Amino acid sequence: MVLAANEVRLELCRMHWVHVVQGRSAWVWLATVGLGLGLTLGGCQTLSPEQLAALPWSEPGYDDLSHWAAHPLLEGHAAVRNLPAELVWPNEDVGVDVFYLHPTQYYEGSSWNASWDNRAVNRSVDRLPIALQASAFDVGGRMYAPRYRQAIYGVFSWKDSLSRVALDLAYRDVEAAFLHYLAHWNEGRPIILAGHSQGSWHLRRLVQAFEHTPLSKRIVAVYAPGFDWYEDDFEVLKPCESADDIGCWCSWMSYGEGFFPRWLSQVEGVPMCTHPVLWTRSLGDERGEPNDLSKHLGVVMRNGKFTLSGSVQAYAQEGVLQVKEPVMMFGKLFQRDNWHVGDVNLFWGNIRSNARHRAERWMEMYQPSESPNP
Repeated sequence: MVLAANEVRLELCRMHWVHVVQGRSAWVWLATVGLGLGLTLGGCQTLSPEQLAALPWSEPGYDDLSHWAAHPLLEGHAAVRNLPAELVWPNEDVGVDVFYLHPTQYYEGSSWNASWDNRAVNRSVDRLPIALQASAFDVGGRMYAPRYRQAIYGVFSWKDSLSRVALDLAYRDVEAAFLHYLAHWNEGRPIILAGHSQGSWHLRRLVQAFEHTPLSKRIVAVYAPGFDWYEDDFEVLKPCESADDIGCWCSWMSYGEGFFPRWLSQVEGVPMCTHPVLWTRSLGDERGEPNDLSKHLGVVMRNGKFTLSGSVQAYAQEGVLQVKEPVMMFGKLFQRDNWHVGDVNLFWGNIRSNARHRAERWMEMYQPSESPNP
């Protein structure tokens, strides 16, 4: 599979600045100035000694398992508790890999980027997004989640050129991890790509870079909640239209009913919003249909407990997900304007069920003799 990794590497080089969000996201990036780092892999552009000296911390080396938050050869992390039988898979390998990018867990520090071996940050990553989010995509295959030099939380609101440099550095690690995974462990298997928040930001760049390579034919689905993705962000991969689609992508951002973030009126176009219960996509700024409560499969709480099936109802409007007041005791007290922290957890049961369903469909449609693998 080294050939596949090299093909992707060449495309990553070519696409380095072609698809940088197309000047449109939660805020418009200012031109990258100052250091002017070209942070790409494999000879696309090299860094001077001065630039290398300015980079925070050492680069991760993805042949070392300690540089992964989740890996098939690592011990599993804390499991979600109280799962119903329909969300528990047999132990056999379904044949699909998952590559997951965690959200920001670096909120304050002296550097723009966290070290990959920052113990406090890594404990938070393992205890929260790995245990409570990545587990939703654990479809009975192999899970890979790299540690990377994530950009500090404020880059998405500070809006300056160094914020871009910090995100480029983080993406450099993501790209390196993915290429290492392809070259050494993928073995031609289909892939589910998943992320949240900053992870979804990097995932978009990664998908844009390889969608013109044969690798795109092995994508089961892409799940990218927590950041605004647009239908024209991609040329090959299309948004998922239903729960059965494969080789497509899903994205949504969750807000309390009646609340629309200020940035939404400042961007061109309307974000694409997938309903994470119905798995339909919104059309423009029209109000979509809410799900029946009976279709909601359950929530994962911060303590790792699975509960509250039939408690969340939502609908898409103006490109974001409008979450109604939870149907539970004291639900009004739990409702909030911004449900970003619940993009995955609120719909954990539905995400887990859908990811498994798409994995099984891919395997049914592409038996080994018919697989589109390069």
